[in-house]
Amino acid sequence: MEFGTDYLGLADHKLFEIVRESLSLVKIKTQNIIDCKNDILFVWNALDQNILTLNLKNVKENPNHQTLLPTDPPCFSVETLLVNETASQVALAGPQGVAVLSLPKRWGKAGAFHGGKEVISCRCRGLDDRYFACHPYIEVRRVRWHPGSPTDSHLVVLSSENTLRLYETADSGPELLKVWGLGPAPQGSLSTAPRLPFLVGLGDTAIDFDFTPPVPVQADKKESSTGQENTNAIEWPILVLHGNGDIVKVTASLINERSACRVVGPLSMYPSTDDNYGTDMCSLLVLPTLPPIVVIASSAGTLFHCLLLNDTDQDDSQPEENNRSWSRCGSTYSLHTPDVALFVLECVELELGITLDDDSDTVTCPIHLRRHAVTNKRYLCSHDAGIHSVSLPVVSQLSNFIEADEASMDLHLPTLNQPSTVEYLVCTRTSASEVLSPILGVAFSQTPTLLLILLGTGEMLSMAVPSMVLESTTDLENESAATEGLSPLKRLLKEPFDVRIKNMLKHELTQPILKLGGGNNPSAQECMELVMRTTQLFREDYFQRHERVREEIERRVRTLQSLKKHQLQELSALESEKASLQQAAETLAEKYEDAKDKQEELNKRAAHVLRMTIQKQPVMSVAEKKLSKELAGVEEKLKEFRKGLEQIRNKQAYHREQTHQWHAQARKRDVYLNQNRASTIRSSLSKMTEEIADLVQVVHTLKQELAM
Repeated sequence: MEFGTDYLGLADHKLFEIVRESLSLVKIKTQNIIDCKNDILFVWNALDQNILTLNLKNVKENPNHQTLLPTDPPCFSVETLLVNETASQVALAGPQGVAVLSLPKRWGKAGAFHGGKEVISCRCRGLDDRYFACHPYIEVRRVRWHPGSPTDSHLVVLSSENTLRLYETADSGPELLKVWGLGPAPQGSLSTAPRLPFLVGLGDTAIDFDFTPPVPVQADKKESSTGQENTNAIEWPILVLHGNGDIVKVTASLINERSACRVVGPLSMYPSTDDNYGTDMCSLLVLPTLPPIVVIASSAGTLFHCLLLNDTDQDDSQPEENNRSWSRCGSTYSLHTPDVALFVLECVELELGITLDDDSDTVTCPIHLRRHAVTNKRYLCSHDAGIHSVSLPVVSQLSNFIEADEASMDLHLPTLNQPSTVEYLVCTRTSASEVLSPILGVAFSQTPTLLLILLGTGEMLSMAVPSMVLESTTDLENESAATEGLSPLKRLLKEPFDVRIKNMLKHELTQPILKLGGGNNPSAQECMELVMRTTQLFREDYFQRHERVREEIERRVRTLQSLKKHQLQELSALESEKASLQQAAETLAEKYEDAKDKQEELNKRAAHVLRMTIQKQPVMSVAEKKLSKELAGVEEKLKEFRKGLEQIRNKQAYHREQTHQWHAQARKRDVYLNQNRASTIRSSLSKMTEEIADLVQVVHTLKQELAM
């Protein structure tokens, strides 16, 4: 097992042995028949018409795979396998049709389908099978799950007849909800071939689309006038790429069936060029940044990075008819003015294969774009000659500009002076290759984050996510508080040494992992040319950069050593100066104490003299007069208090005498019983007791007689 390119050891897995056996039925071209969601790898088996799944999280403990058997296998060649975000459905698409397979439930210790059952029958339904069968000239160009679907069951299909078809793929059954027209339907043909309509030959049909970030719904004038506008509603605009390079914007509501589809475009691209940036476009990708970055790829290996912004150059004073686009709502056509435009940031050229000599022909092939699973700063490009990774430093600059407050906004303006970095990860073709070995699938696993690549030979690569530019220089500079608000020259001088070394080690060219097809048997001369090319690349790019880094480190060491020597000398001089200053400070401290004692003595003498002077004055001072007046007032109050106290004492004596008299009178009124009265009361009580007893006896007797 090659640990560098097969981290999970999938090359010798039984699943991919089955896949290699089915490659004879797969078209030799770049496609995507694998996907990974929730660490479950899905692979299409063209031989047995089923889906093979593998749990990557427990692949070493449980290497067994599961087979998802469709109840109604697709009758077309599958070239795209796409799992929705909730991992509940799988879209199987090919040029001649689309099918949706419902995934079973997962349970058990390893989270396997149906607890680990080896073969599982899954419900598979085709979308408009009859329609595609009756129209063999119509091809499916692209399928994507709608990101705004509340149930994650809406699938958007782009067909070669310039239409977007929206399907609801819930368990109740697939249903065609809407058909959005993107332009005139292709009619006629340039030859006798039934699959080459006239507009297709001219490149006027849609070939790819992608969703932009959601925006609030803009209500029509009629709705706004009636007050029925929903401020919480959002919509997902769609950018559609035509073969001639034109891009249109489609705006349609997913929920509101009455809302009309608005198609505006083609969008303007700035700065303008004579060739409109080429006419052989093949793929489109929208990165969910703010503002969105649109990537357009051509079959010649050229990538255009554009910002999707409001078109501020529109002249509102001109009549609306001078700048309009068409939109179809049902069978009628209406005109709308584009409100956004594309601003091209840079153009990136990809190396499609390794060139062994200067006389090699230019390679052209379709390029498939795919988002990176970890960050929006990157994306992947897969094609017949391998796979590239592209890093965009402008994403970090835009993010810092958006997050900055208004006070420091000018300091975070995107400089746009750092070009994108392209890394050639895997190369599957040289200029001398006769047999194509395209990329059959690209996916990402989550734990750990790995890049999964299925080659045309059936070999499966599981590589660590490339970290060529984990953090750009602009990010580090913005995070450093010491460099904020500085000029570019001062910022360069204050650049950290490790950042400078990283910049010096940054390579413009990369040496990809070479994975040629099994039918390619390079000669000794071709192998020698590959070795010489690699050696030359290392000598001209890698070794020279390391040599410059070594010289830079040595120069920095010499500078630091001279600075250290100078600082040691300065330190010894400062130590001697410190000793002299300490001695002078001690002398000054003693003088200060003597002066302080003398000053305190003088203060005491001055206070004594002042007090004696005041006492000898013949008249009273203001303070003495005030104090005398206060004492007189206190004396008057004391006299009043004495009178009040005397009155209280007299009242107390009077009340005491009254209390004694009341107690004496109370003792005289007490009644005492003599002996005769007490005996009389006792005799009366005895008689009453006897009478009561007799009455009780009589009552008891009466009760007995009456049998009560």
